[in-house]
Amino acid sequence: MILRNVIPRPASVATGAGELRVSEEAVLRLGTALSDGMIAEYKGLWNRFSLRMAELTVVSDDTLDANCAVLNAVGNVCPALRDEDEYALSVTAEGAFMRGADKTGLWHALLTLLQLIVPVRTEGGFEGALPEVEIHDHPAIRGMRAIHLCVFPETTLILLEKAIRLAGLMKFTHVVLEFWASLKYDVMPELSWPDQAYAKDELRPLVKLIHDLGMEPIPMLNHLGHASQSRCCYGKHVVLDQNPARALLFEPDGWTWCLSNPDTLKLLRAMRRELIELCGEGHYFHLGCDESYSYATCPLCAAKDGRAMLAGYLNGLAEELGREGRRPIIWGDQLLDATAWPRPNMASSQPNQRTHEVLPQLDKRIVIADWQYDITEPHAPTAEHFMKAGFDTLLCPWDGHRNNEALGAAADQIGAFGFLATTWDHLPDYLREIAKVAGSCWNGAAYKRYACTQTETATLLRKAMPNLPEYHNAGWMGREVLEFDRPLRGGHDR
Repeated sequence: MILRNVIPRPASVATGAGELRVSEEAVLRLGTALSDGMIAEYKGLWNRFSLRMAELTVVSDDTLDANCAVLNAVGNVCPALRDEDEYALSVTAEGAFMRGADKTGLWHALLTLLQLIVPVRTEGGFEGALPEVEIHDHPAIRGMRAIHLCVFPETTLILLEKAIRLAGLMKFTHVVLEFWASLKYDVMPELSWPDQAYAKDELRPLVKLIHDLGMEPIPMLNHLGHASQSRCCYGKHVVLDQNPARALLFEPDGWTWCLSNPDTLKLLRAMRRELIELCGEGHYFHLGCDESYSYATCPLCAAKDGRAMLAGYLNGLAEELGREGRRPIIWGDQLLDATAWPRPNMASSQPNQRTHEVLPQLDKRIVIADWQYDITEPHAPTAEHFMKAGFDTLLCPWDGHRNNEALGAAADQIGAFGFLATTWDHLPDYLREIAKVAGSCWNGAAYKRYACTQTETATLLRKAMPNLPEYHNAGWMGREVLEFDRPLRGGHDR
């Protein structure tokens, strides 16, 4: 049976004829004490899902097993876990009982409990009704289920908060934060646009929110291509437009960092430290490294063995991050031979670079994020190529329905390390897709049976976010009528 009001859809659902009513009192007893921040966030979610029908009291109860929770019941008999369960949840007229395989499983059970609440009218107003149900649930993709959020100078903090809150409610595990010249670094002022960047203290509440919603933030900094921190189609370069004297940090066209310059390596190390400090505890760092079209083109780099230099660089980063308890993540396109992997595969290693030849030399601690945006069938040969070479691999779609569905199913079928949804410059409109993407990576090959609608996503957004009465902040777009400039003669600037 499918519970239409629970997204992502649970793996196993059995319903009965009864229900649990909650009106004036709601007491949640926890066996494992969640952080104060998580409890505060859960109380806020409870109020929005329940329409404040009853204030939630959360208490720690050491008579419960560690990863159990009970709502409005005296007993401690929580459902037993089946072999694959991440969590189990049982609702009867006597109360709601939850058990997680670990703390994360318990948190996800609590999130599911919220979505079971249905307000019903009574003579005195309304109260909450939860159906009699037993749920046994686990994600198809048990590893990383992440979403990649780009912070452009135009990206508002409230937009980021919406995305983070929806991702947390949809049981994502990680949030990748990539700043496109929008973070004020201490090490060099030219790394951000002075009038369009955020101070760290403005971003810390969002980082805390990621932690408090049971997810891990992953800092990201491009360490090879995209060194301009701007999209190439608009011709900006955050450093060189402000200070051309910094040109030697980059290859001649400014697109790629120069690995022969020790000042470049020193700068990137300082930037990594600042990002790690901002994001707090974690196990990963995303190094980018995609679309490095001008790699090794300056006189110093061109005189070296480019493949040996790249392998040494990436392995050195893996070693340095490993000492801090982190694993590097890199995009996979430069490790795919463009002549061997034609379209629709995304492969960027060109005959004059042959960067794909470094793959066997790379440290196996490196996680490869295989972005494939034109794949629309549940088959991921490039990901299988990386996995056969011994690397943990993430399947990474963009914003197409069929692309997300196909890679979610493929990640499930091949047992990939995880799934990384990318949003790039489409984040405002992408908000309406987050619940569907969550279904892709939670339900895997069964995604089609569990798809949700835009109106369901809008309902979830209203409950995930605190009250947003302003027109321009409601929903996922600031306006309902969008005006576009006419394209230049000859086509669009992409």
